[in-house]
Order: sequence, then structure tokens, then C-alpha cells
Amino acid sequence: MDGRGDAGSNGRLAAMKLLLIPALLGSLVTTVPVAQEVDIAVTPEGFAAPATLRAGSVTLRVRSSDPQGAWIGLVKPRPGITLERYLADLERSMGSDPVEGGKAVLQDVEMLGGVAVAGVPASVTLRVPPGDHYLVDFRDVGQPGLASRVRPVRVLPERAGAAAPASAQITLLDGRFLAPARLTGPVRVVNRSAQHNEAMLMPVRPGTSLPDLDAFFTEVDAGRYPARSPFTGGPTGVVPLSPGRSAVLDAPLPPGEYALVTWVREIRTGKMFAARGMRALITVGG
Repeated sequence: MDGRGDAGSNGRLAAMKLLLIPALLGSLVTTVPVAQEVDIAVTPEGFAAPATLRAGSVTLRVRSSDPQGAWIGLVKPRPGITLERYLADLERSMGSDPVEGGKAVLQDVEMLGGVAVAGVPASVTLRVPPGDHYLVDFRDVGQPGLASRVRPVRVLPERAGAAAPASAQITLLDGRFLAPARLTGPVRVVNRSAQHNEAMLMPVRPGTSLPDLDAFFTEVDAGRYPARSPFTGGPTGVVPLSPGRSAVLDAPLPPGEYALVTWVREIRTGKMFAARGMRALITVGG
């Protein structure tokens, strides 16, 4: 058999493969799913949200015209847990019974996280599983008609969205933050502690020190709100995440000095984590 024929055939096959590669790559690129984006505008009267989402990566983009801001969180009730039971436990945990109420909330729902906004809009990207969920503005807790302000969301099993990029990471440990000294872009917040917790960035007065934060939160933990606060604005950050959960925060915060804090109480003692040293000072931008 003439080997020149085989060489010609092999050459034509190689050329055809080279022509197919760009087409295959193009089809792969076009089928990579992007994160779903949900715009939520909060007013003093509440907020609207889509009734359905697809499982996977979901970005909540939140802005608020409410002077109190908004703390929008997504939770997934565990089997058999009603909305009424969860909200009753949530109000206990944020009110008169932070220990038993907090333990009940931890058992009632999986906390996927969400975003707190104050003076500027912000977004958070979450990994969302299929099933029934609720969007809650935690600022509404304790107000009349709380259940009517909660938005049910059915998450369908179709997968969508890739992981969101981040330039840094804040890790929530038991009683402390592991965080960089400076943030210059989106930040991933990861909960590696034994209970639900959050990460809030709050602008501080010039010259604010860690002892200033400690003195403030010691007073708040005791039920006394100091006349002079170290903060010059409200919180922007990731609302409570269940253990093992993560979320990526993206917020156009003005450059400057911020306190990294949590307003969550430890469910073992009922004390504020921030009053027990879970705080840090961070520079944003620059």
C-alpha cells in the first residue's frame, strides 16, 4: 500500500480537527451559565422579589430608600418548619431570648446569607439549592405584620451560574475574624464557626481604636446605647450565614476606615460576639 495516501488522509483529518476546535470552544463558552441577578428595591413599606429562581449562583442587588437601611437575607426552612414557627423563634433570638431563640433558629433554617445596605447599594452572590425559601428583611423583626413582609421564593432544580470572583476573604471563626487589613474589591465571607454569624463593615470616626469599639459594644451588650457612637454610618455587609456557608459581597463603599463587626449574639452565652472581642479595623480602598 502507498504510504503517501495515508499521509494525505492524515493531513486532511488534522486540518479538519483544527477547524473544529474554534467551533467547539465557542459552543463551550456560550453555554457557561452566568449568575442570576435579582434587583431588590427596599422602601419603608417593604420590597418585592421574584416568586421563582433557578438553583445555583444567585446575585442579590439591593438598594434601600428606607432611612433604616435593609438587611435582606435568604433562608431555607428545614423539613416541617413553618414560616410562623421560624419567625417566632427569630423574634425571640433577636429579642428577649437570644440563647434558646438562637438555638431554635439554627435548627429551623439554613441561612444562605444576604446583604445589609445603608447609604450605598450593594450586592451579594450566593449558592442556592433547590426548594422553598424565604427572603426576609431582618430590619422588620419586631414590627407588626412581619409575616406579610416576608417573600416566599421557590428555587427550581435547573442549575445556573458560576462562582463569583473575589479579591480577598473574611473568615468567621469562633469569636474572631480572620481578615485582611485592606479591602480593594469584592470579598468572600466564609463562616467556619460553630453557629450562624455575619460580617458588617461600618465607617468609623477618625482615630477610632479597638478599645473604643470594645467600650461601645460592652455598653450595647448591657442594654445601654452610648450617646456617642464610634460609627459615622450604618452597616454594609453579609447578613447571617449558617456554618459552612459563604457569600461574596460587592459594595461601592467610599474609601476610608471601617470597623468589621457582628451584631449577632453567641447562642451559648447570649453575649454579643463584638463585646467579646470579635471586631477589627479595616481600610477600604486605596
